[in-house]
Amino acid sequence: MRAAERMVLERSVGGSQRPSTINPFVTATLALPLDGLTIMAPQPEMLSQKNVEAVTGIPARVFLDTIRAPDFPLPVTKLGKLRLVQREAFVAYLRALASEPGSRRTTEADERTRVAAVLASAGLEPVPCPRTGRASAPPAGAGRARLPPK
Repeated sequence: MRAAERMVLERSVGGSQRPSTINPFVTATLALPLDGLTIMAPQPEMLSQKNVEAVTGIPARVFLDTIRAPDFPLPVTKLGKLRLVQREAFVAYLRALASEPGSRRTTEADERTRVAAVLASAGLEPVPCPRTGRASAPPAGAGRARLPPK
C-alpha cells in the first residue's frame, strides 16, 4: 500500500477516531558530499584586476598591461586603483586578437624595428638574448646592447 493511499486514524479531543489521508508529498533528508555539488554564480558584468583571473584565466598583471596599452580600444572605468572593463566587450576583444595572429606578429616585428632604429641612432646594435620563459632579470654580465665592432 502506498503512503499517499494509507489511512491514518487520528484521535480527536473527544476520544473518537476518524480517518484522514496523509499528505501526498514525501520529505527526505539527503546527504551529499561537498565535492559533489557545483554552485554556479552568474558572471560579473564588469572585469577588474581582482576577478579577471577567475573569469577569463588571464593573470591580473597581464590584464592591467593590456588595458593600459595605448591602442586598447575599450573604455576603462577607473575607481581609485581599480580598473573596470565590460566583460562581454573584453572577451570579444580577446577573441579578435586570437583570430588575427598575423597582425600581432607584424606589430612585434615593427616594435623590434623601432628598437633597432633607436639603438642605431645611438651607435649601438641589438644583441639577441635567449628567452628563458620566465620573467626575470637577465643573467649577470648580459648587456642589452653593444657597440658595433670597428
